[in-house]
Amino acid sequence: MVEDIVVRRAVVEDIHDLADLAARSFRDTFEVDNDAKNIEAYLRSSLTVESTRNELDDTSSIFLVACRGGHAAPVGYAKLSTTGEDPSINDQNIIEIQRIYADKSEIGRGVGAALMRACLGIAEDLRCGTVWLGVWDRNERAILFYERWGFTTVGARQFALGSELQNDLVMARRLT
Repeated sequence: MVEDIVVRRAVVEDIHDLADLAARSFRDTFEVDNDAKNIEAYLRSSLTVESTRNELDDTSSIFLVACRGGHAAPVGYAKLSTTGEDPSINDQNIIEIQRIYADKSEIGRGVGAALMRACLGIAEDLRCGTVWLGVWDRNERAILFYERWGFTTVGARQFALGSELQNDLVMARRLT
């Protein structure tokens, strides 16, 4: 049920659960279509407890966790950045959704929608004119999700997954 999803800002006590969810959801989303060595390299460099703690401590990052039914362990999370830039975005007051993931058992159960509503709410509170994100051009489920939320493709960029360069679409949604 969507009603029992609570989205809140992550706190330091969430670090271990958040890092675990981040690694697990990334692996679940991408390992089927990618070389295992590249997945593991990315996990070791970007989705550890230490890297999550450093990102949470960064004042330009905003982490949100989605919990279900009053349970403390997150079933989804999002990370926003107030300093991300891309040449495809022609607005000064922007915010980037750098990550938005749900546990695989929660996909299609409202967690992504709850996180997106919270991300857009933060963007509005910060008076951002544009929300943007990058998404792997082969992640059709995510692209369709973002399109349903009013995001359109405005550019492209590359993303390094281990030793492989992949193509990401840059998608944006105007708020004002």
